[in-house]
Amino acid sequence: MRYSEVAARYATALFDLATEDNKQDQYYSDLLALNKVFVEDQPVYQFITNPLTKSTDKESAIAKALESQTLSLAVKSFVLLLARKNRLGAYSEIMAAFQAKNDEAHGVTRGSVESAAVLNPDERAEVERFVSKATGKRVILAYKENSDLIGGLIARVGSYTFDDTLTSHLHRLKDELKRRAH
Repeated sequence: MRYSEVAARYATALFDLATEDNKQDQYYSDLLALNKVFVEDQPVYQFITNPLTKSTDKESAIAKALESQTLSLAVKSFVLLLARKNRLGAYSEIMAAFQAKNDEAHGVTRGSVESAAVLNPDERAEVERFVSKATGKRVILAYKENSDLIGGLIARVGSYTFDDTLTSHLHRLKDELKRRAH
């Protein structure tokens, strides 16, 4: 996911604090829990992104809601700062930027796999092993079925694309036959 410069700065500040406290994973878990509330709950999302709502009203409402949450104090303070600065609309971008920094620190890369049919757990593990070996990093893949594919799969991780579809095999076979014919 791409994110704005503002989101990157806020994420960097929180990640640096998390690194000092050695709590990167805990902070990420806290951000993820809040994302479910802030982004997936439409009334809450509309409230926090409404430009007509005063930032003090947002801050006090969020402070009251956070009292019952078992989140780290730093994350609670961070979210209140976002409310005060009217930056809650960028929350999902900030979280994505934080996740990218956390992944980088742990040697993890994320990607996606599209396949013609649903892959079973053994097939998924094999794809993950192959992509991990090719990239030199631990990978976390999101899987999606794509009925437009005739067979096989396409894995995208960072700047890498691994195309193991029937269509790509046929194209390579066609190219090979053309080369041998000349």
